[in-house]
Amino acid sequence: MIGLYIHIPFCKHKCSYCDFLTMIPHNSSQIEEYVQYLKKEIIITADFYAKKHGKKPKIDTIYFGGGTPSLLKINMIESMVELIKNYFYLDDDNEITIEINPETIDEKWIKSLYNCGVNRASVGFQNSNKDILKLLGRAHSTEEFLSCVEYLNKYNIGNISADIILSLPWSNLENTLIDAKLLCSLDIKHISAYSLIIEEKTKLYSDIKNKKLIPVSDELDRLIYHTFSEYLSNNGFHRYEISSFAKEGYESRHNKKYWDLTEYFGLGLGASGFIDGARTKNPTNLKDYYKKINDKTIINNIEYHLTKNDTMSEYAFLSIRRSTGIDRKEFKEKFNIEFDNVFDLSKHLKNGLVYEEKDHIILTEKGMDLSNQVEVDLIL
Repeated sequence: MIGLYIHIPFCKHKCSYCDFLTMIPHNSSQIEEYVQYLKKEIIITADFYAKKHGKKPKIDTIYFGGGTPSLLKINMIESMVELIKNYFYLDDDNEITIEINPETIDEKWIKSLYNCGVNRASVGFQNSNKDILKLLGRAHSTEEFLSCVEYLNKYNIGNISADIILSLPWSNLENTLIDAKLLCSLDIKHISAYSLIIEEKTKLYSDIKNKKLIPVSDELDRLIYHTFSEYLSNNGFHRYEISSFAKEGYESRHNKKYWDLTEYFGLGLGASGFIDGARTKNPTNLKDYYKKINDKTIINNIEYHLTKNDTMSEYAFLSIRRSTGIDRKEFKEKFNIEFDNVFDLSKHLKNGLVYEEKDHIILTEKGMDLSNQVEVDLIL
């Protein structure tokens, strides 16, 4: 089935590490206007698909990402989910996720969330050290994060994921283990753990460039990641993708669509999608986005159609990131050609970045660290 991603670009403030497409709303009416346009895009997208395929689009995952979707009022979320149910076929066995910044919510908001149909939450934790949170530009406290997790479990949204950024300035093994122990002590089912990537045009990049902050060394970065990963593994989490850890049965169904090269609609400002063999990309300028919706041309935002070579490459370099790796049998079924007749990973078998297990090619621990070196050989 198809997935549905909805981008909410608004944030209360800009985090120092963030280079995502976000904006600070001038007032609540700006968010309300945006939601009204999202609703129009929902209808336009569903109608276009239904006319093209002769049936309603079938979806089983919805993901409200951002930005900060938890800035939305409950009635906004509820009205969008209801509209989606009217214009799309939403499978009974669905996963509806919303990203939450703990500083933006209270118990009443969480209590109402379940009634909207939301059954999964991705909560921004990032770090438990208040000085590091301040460095990141995060205004929430660890106490607010813990309260958010408590409310979610209390009101029947027990499928909880936490986001953490590793290898930040001032990070070390001691404070990394403190965070790992805290997360594993909670009733959460999924952890997304990313080593800090210092992006240009961010405050963090400027501070490091101006010597105000010192990034951790590559050696410490890898040691931190391996220590964190090992602790999670010993506490019931398995790594099913390079940066994703889950308890059994709680892998992100929506995110797996990206890695499995499954179709998904991308709605909202700057959102990307993959439908009918084409990559789509919405305008990143708000006025342009609104105009395309008013003109009903939003469905024409095709970046490019994937050729067979494109599709084989994307399938391969997305698959290699997963714990199951590349399935040679599945590749042959999809493309009617042997994987080894298209790609040559023999040097990575020799240098220890990948290994073979039955019909699968899988990254080793060393390969997880150096995955880019393998991925570059999966591009045609």
